Amino acid sequence: MQCDACRHEAVVFQPYSGKHLCPAHFLKDFEAKAKRTIRLHGWLRPGDHIAVALSGDATGTALLAFLVKLTTNRRDIRLSAITIDTGIRGWTDIEQTEKTAAACGVDWFCGSFAERYGTTMDAMVQQDGPKAACRACRVLKYDLLGEIAQTHGVTRCAFATTVDDSALEFFSNLLSDTVERTLFPFEVTGKTRIPAIRPFMNIPAPEVIRYAELHCGETGSCDTLSPSPRSEGISRAADAQAALDTYARRHPATKFALANLAGTLAGIVAARERPPSCPVCGELITGGECKSCSIRRKFDRGTVP
Repeated sequence: MQCDACRHEAVVFQPYSGKHLCPAHFLKDFEAKAKRTIRLHGWLRPGDHIAVALSGDATGTALLAFLVKLTTNRRDIRLSAITIDTGIRGWTDIEQTEKTAAACGVDWFCGSFAERYGTTMDAMVQQDGPKAACRACRVLKYDLLGEIAQTHGVTRCAFATTVDDSALEFFSNLLSDTVERTLFPFEVTGKTRIPAIRPFMNIPAPEVIRYAELHCGETGSCDTLSPSPRSEGISRAADAQAALDTYARRHPATKFALANLAGTLAGIVAARERPPSCPVCGELITGGECKSCSIRRKFDRGTVP
C-alpha cells in the first residue's frame, strides 16, 4: 500500500483518519501531534528538568526518544529517566531500561519497592490479594518516582499515557462509579506533587509503539510489556479493557471519543467546587478516610507535611 502523502510504501494505517503513511510522513504526523499537545498545555519551559518514567515498554521508549529529539538543541532543558522496580518477578527488565537511557544519552535513576518499602508487588499480592495490591502499587510507585525525581531536581515527570489509556481509565471510572477521578484529575507525581506531563495523550497506543520501533536502532529493545501479571485477578478492569477493545475494532474512533469526552467534561467542571480532598496529600476522598494516605501508613511511608 502506498503512502497517501507520497508514493513510498506505507508502514502505518490510521483507521480513524483512513490514511496510509510512509515512515517519513508518519513521523512528521506523530511528532506534530505530540508537539501540539505540549504547546497547548505549556509543558516545556526554559530551565526544566524532565524525567521520563521508563518501565521498559515500547511507549516509554518512544517518549524518551521523542523528547530527546525535541530538546536536542535546547541547552536550557535537561532530560533523565527513572525506573521503578515494583518487584514482579520476570516483568520489568531493569538492565534494558538502563541501556535504553544510555543509548539516548540521558541520566538514569532507579528505585525499588524492596529497598524503599521492604516488600515487593509479588509479596503484596500474596498477602492482600491482587485488587488491594494493585491499588497500593499505584500509590507507592508514584510516591517513589516522585521522591527520586525531587532528589535530582526534576521539575516535571513525563508519562507515556496514550489515547487508549485515557479512554480505558474514563470507561473504567464510569463502570466503577468513580467518574470524579476523571472530572477532577490529580496531575502531579505522588506526594511530592511534581507536575506530570503526558505528550502522547492524543495519540493511539499502536502508533506510539510503531514510533518506538522506528527508533530501535538508537534506543535499544522495543518489546512491548504485557499488562502487569499481577492485575489479572481484577476482573472488572480486564472486562472493561476487553469490552472497549472489541467495540473499538468495529468503531475506530471510539477511544478518541471517550478520551475527548473525558477532557471536555473535566474542562466544564473545572470552575466548579472540587469534591472533598485529603487535607494532607490533596487527592480526592471518595468516602471517609483518604485511601492513599492509609496505604502510606500501612507501609510506614507517612504523609505529606
